[in-house]
This record gives sequence, structure tokens and C-alpha cells, in this order.
Amino acid sequence: MEPLLDEYTGLPVQLGDTLRAFARTVLTDLDTPNRTFVHTLVEDLRAAAWEQTDQHTLHYTLDNLRTVLGSAPSTAAGA
Repeated sequence: MEPLLDEYTGLPVQLGDTLRAFARTVLTDLDTPNRTFVHTLVEDLRAAAWEQTDQHTLHYTLDNLRTVLGSAPSTAAGA
């Protein structure tokens, strides 16, 4: 799980980066007379990007879980 939720390179961060890049592309490349629609779409994409990037906090949850599991008594057979 840890590589998937890494605070710098995990999936939430990558998805946030992808959404921001898509928003930039829409803003510069979408040829439509309805610029209000384009700006609303870009704002929504950027908001979604922040929401996804905020999920990187799951990385810290894994750190906490690792700490708890590291301090728990062993339950392995023969221990």
C-alpha cells in the first residue's frame, strides 16, 4: 500500500497533477465561444485536483499503522 499512497509520488498526487494538467489544456486548447463554461470547468478540475492531492494524508495513516504494528507483541507461530 505504501508506494500507492506515497506523499510525493503516490496515486492521489499523480491524479491531482493530471487533473491540473488537463485543466491547463482545457483552458488553452478548448476552442468554444462559451468561455464561461470553460472557466467553470477549469475551476472544477482544479478543485478536484486539490481534493485528490489531499488524499496523500493516507500516507501518514500508514506511518501511524506501522508504528502501532511495530510496537505490538509478536503473534507469529512459535513466538
